[in-house]
Amino acid sequence: MRDIADILIEYETKLHQFEMRKSPEVIKKLLSPDFKEVGKSGQTFDCQSIAVAMQREEDGDWEIHSQNYECIPLSDTVIMLLYQSAQRNHRGGYTGFCKRSSIWVRSKGQWQMQYHQGTPCEAFKLEGNISSTAPAPKS
Repeated sequence: MRDIADILIEYETKLHQFEMRKSPEVIKKLLSPDFKEVGKSGQTFDCQSIAVAMQREEDGDWEIHSQNYECIPLSDTVIMLLYQSAQRNHRGGYTGFCKRSSIWVRSKGQWQMQYHQGTPCEAFKLEGNISSTAPAPKS
């Protein structure tokens, strides 16, 4: 059986992918009905409002780069993921550097994200991109 951290990182990065963000089935599977998010803008979302926001996104504008995942067990059924992210635009430029945290809860055998927060930060050195097959830029 795969390590829980690997599974949660896979789930987290699915939510970084445009096609997955557009899928109501994926959203229902991965986000708790009680989901809350404090975005990097400071705006607060619930499950319904984040699903609507993701449906309005347009393809090709950006790609998520994520790295340096840390998995912190809070209990047998609650895990916190910490990581760094940045947005890569269609020209290859990076903006929106953030520190991210997600809390995943296992209920009825299924892991779902209960909470997510993005906190803007200064640019960091880009390393291997977990969210995409696109390589990190050469430093």
